[in-house]
Amino acid sequence: MELTHRPELRQKVTLSPQVYQGLSILAMPIADLELLVEAELLENPLLEVDEPDLDEYDENSLDEKSESAEEERAWDEWLDLYDELDSVDTSAPRDPNQEAANTEDFVGGIVTFNDYLNEQIGYMDLADEVRIASRAIIGSLDDDGFFVGLCAEIAKLAGVSNQVAEQALSVVQQLDPPGVGARTFAEALAIQMTFLGLDEPLLSVIIRDHLDDVAANHFRKIARVLRVEEDEIRRLVEILRTLNPRPAGAFSPGPAPGYIVPDVTLRRFDDDWLIIPNSESVPTLRVSHRYRSMLRSGSKADDETRRYLKDKIRAAESFIKNIDRRKDTVSRITEIIIGVQADFFADGKGPLRPLRLEDVAVEIGVHLSTISRGVTGKYMATPYGLFELKHFFSGGYRTKTGMDVASTSIKQRLKELVSEEEPKKPYSDQRLAELLSAEGVTVARRTVAKYREELRIDPSWARRRR
Repeated sequence: MELTHRPELRQKVTLSPQVYQGLSILAMPIADLELLVEAELLENPLLEVDEPDLDEYDENSLDEKSESAEEERAWDEWLDLYDELDSVDTSAPRDPNQEAANTEDFVGGIVTFNDYLNEQIGYMDLADEVRIASRAIIGSLDDDGFFVGLCAEIAKLAGVSNQVAEQALSVVQQLDPPGVGARTFAEALAIQMTFLGLDEPLLSVIIRDHLDDVAANHFRKIARVLRVEEDEIRRLVEILRTLNPRPAGAFSPGPAPGYIVPDVTLRRFDDDWLIIPNSESVPTLRVSHRYRSMLRSGSKADDETRRYLKDKIRAAESFIKNIDRRKDTVSRITEIIIGVQADFFADGKGPLRPLRLEDVAVEIGVHLSTISRGVTGKYMATPYGLFELKHFFSGGYRTKTGMDVASTSIKQRLKELVSEEEPKKPYSDQRLAELLSAEGVTVARRTVAKYREELRIDPSWARRRR
């Protein structure tokens, strides 16, 4: 076989560590992100907090402006408005006649890996049998996130067909973190390549046939077998090393936080809402002007210093972009939530409407897992209290009048009905379903039982004994 050179035009997506940095930053709670920013500021001397430099202003110019009484009044009015906004107590109850909010409700808890996956399943629009089989597969995953069972076993356990079990496995393999539900290391890495949009056919071949050679650093052998340059193999291996052979290995629920820091704060001005990102915990960053000037043509910096500064500038700019993307993503999700849940934000008492992660992903134009990262562990401070973004996401029902009602509102109404029942004659699940149906929401008895268990409400016979 004769080897020939042939020009070929192709588009390739190259993977860099900055991609994973951006994904991890998006998934971080803001308290962890604050620590990361502090660590990055210490590690990278070219990264600094973007604060106004008062020395750059001309003192004479400031004196001339201060002589204008009209501008002084405008400045005073702005300060008054700022003080008024700063004095708003976001923890105040939303109703003067309502009891103060219980702060224990805002204390986060530890989320297990199975809970994290099941939450994502709950936000997806799936057939009941596929959902049941998907949850069964999640329960069969090992500590590394691999599916160690057989689809035939899942089909028998969930009472579905083998075809449905295979479909459920495909659903689980779409969840975050990428690679979860894979049956082998090679399949996990291939799923991650698809998730990241990597178009590297040779890397797929290396993953399928040469993982042992990669582990032994036999790059020349791989290059000889694939008939490519060794440098090309090394480039592909660098990409391979950024993938995670243990999908669940990077998942860490972390300790339960004692307090919650909101990512965004909502302020109302007439009929409009202002979304204010938390710039106190995550300040605006910039690349140092002083060090950047050392790269100019007239600088006396040597070549080694220039290389060092260029590397640090690239790292700083990448970090700043990932921070800004996180702020933008959370703000855009919040904006959609405000639009969809307008009834709730009108007075803090209105019902929630159904809202799914898929809907927001389509609206913003990103992957479903991006939205999942963007809402997990993120909170917004509103005039009605502190809420996790996931609070506003749920499936729903349509009433007899054609109005959509979120399952969160159904659970709240169910809780109210139980609190209003007679202690000696508590409502059964069937009776609760009938009461909800009388209010225009048709809910099955088994659904009521499921919601009751999620609310940690005892069955009727146990409530009667108390």
